[in-house]
Amino acid sequence: MISKIADLKTQRAAALASLDGMAQRTLTPEEQTAFDGLVSQVGDIDARVVAIEDSMAADAAVAAVATNSSKLETLKRSQRKSPAISSPNFVADVSDKKAKINTSNSLRAWFTKGTPAFRNEFAVAANETGIDLNSNTLTFDARAAQGVGSTGIGGALINSSFYNTLTEALRDYNSVMQVATIINTDTGSALNFPTLDDTGVTGELLAENGTSAQTAFTVATTTLGAYKYSSKQILTSFELFQDGLIDIENIVATVAGQRLGRITATHMTTGTGSSQPKGIVIAANASSAVASTTAITAANILTLVGNVDPAHRNAPGVAFMMNSATLNQVASIMDDNGRPIFVTNYVDGSGRLPTILGYPVYINNNMVNAGAGTKPIIFGNLAAYTVRQVTGQAGLTLVRQNETYGHIGQIGWTAFTRLDANLLTGNATTYSPVWSLLMAAS
Repeated sequence: MISKIADLKTQRAAALASLDGMAQRTLTPEEQTAFDGLVSQVGDIDARVVAIEDSMAADAAVAAVATNSSKLETLKRSQRKSPAISSPNFVADVSDKKAKINTSNSLRAWFTKGTPAFRNEFAVAANETGIDLNSNTLTFDARAAQGVGSTGIGGALINSSFYNTLTEALRDYNSVMQVATIINTDTGSALNFPTLDDTGVTGELLAENGTSAQTAFTVATTTLGAYKYSSKQILTSFELFQDGLIDIENIVATVAGQRLGRITATHMTTGTGSSQPKGIVIAANASSAVASTTAITAANILTLVGNVDPAHRNAPGVAFMMNSATLNQVASIMDDNGRPIFVTNYVDGSGRLPTILGYPVYINNNMVNAGAGTKPIIFGNLAAYTVRQVTGQAGLTLVRQNETYGHIGQIGWTAFTRLDANLLTGNATTYSPVWSLLMAAS
């Protein structure tokens, strides 16, 4: 109706424009007839607009009455004493109390299977959510944990709590993954990343009718696989289940995540790239060796920053990375008046992320101290370091070992994950996105 009113008003404006032009001169009999017709047309348009607007107002009034009636009925229903109709037990609404209880109990059923802590309500919840208590393997799908998909009825709910606890612990203990680009894949098959280095080629200035030169570029490939990592066996006693003093699922998730975080952090820092990920320190381009084997100067820091091309230096992921001891060493560099040159401040709300020259500093205690031939600091676009993580049905897996340790009253747990990592760049030298500070050899 609103569009109809707009059309009518457009017609009215056109008629008025015609009338305005005709009113400025003496009209012939024929023109006078046309003039009177336009006047009548404007009157008809006005009447139609009023009629449509009245109809719209009436419809709005009817809608308002219906809305008020609905609100009143809602208030009446809220006073009823009879219980609400129960939702199906497999409801996947995370705000539903029943679903939350099922989520917790079904996972606990799998963890306590075969122990004195196992209870009937746990088995009921597992049946309703689709957890197979007879399987000693539980696979967690990141997509399900994020609500994107599900491995069965209630699967997304079951996965979320344990998966998130484990992966958060893993990243807390792996500072490289905190800044790297993470790519999740369903399988662990080889993943090829094309890289391009065209940094040595510029455009050209052409004369009129000039011929443009032809310069081909070369595409290389960096391949990421999927190395398997284990948390090692985590042993828990029957007494922990019986006493009920701890949340065993949370403990296993946290310990497994921390263990996986430590080993992957080591390889993502200094891994060789042979049968393991290539660490970011190894992949970074090394600057010319500084003069000292142990001393780091302000000039060394400025040179390191200047080595990184502005295209990378201005990227969102640009930062320093070093261990705690090296940060203290850099923060202690003084000017001639005994004042710190690099005033360490903080860039996030938690007050835990220091900066140097305005760039954030990530602490990675897998990096070495300054010493002969070492690389104690890296700087650049750390987000160019890419981690490929298998998160589908072939990804994060937890294995329960009841029988193996049952004779000594224990249950073993082992978490497995698959990933690979490398620095993605088409130019690993002059235009490398990440550079390392190289200490003198002697």
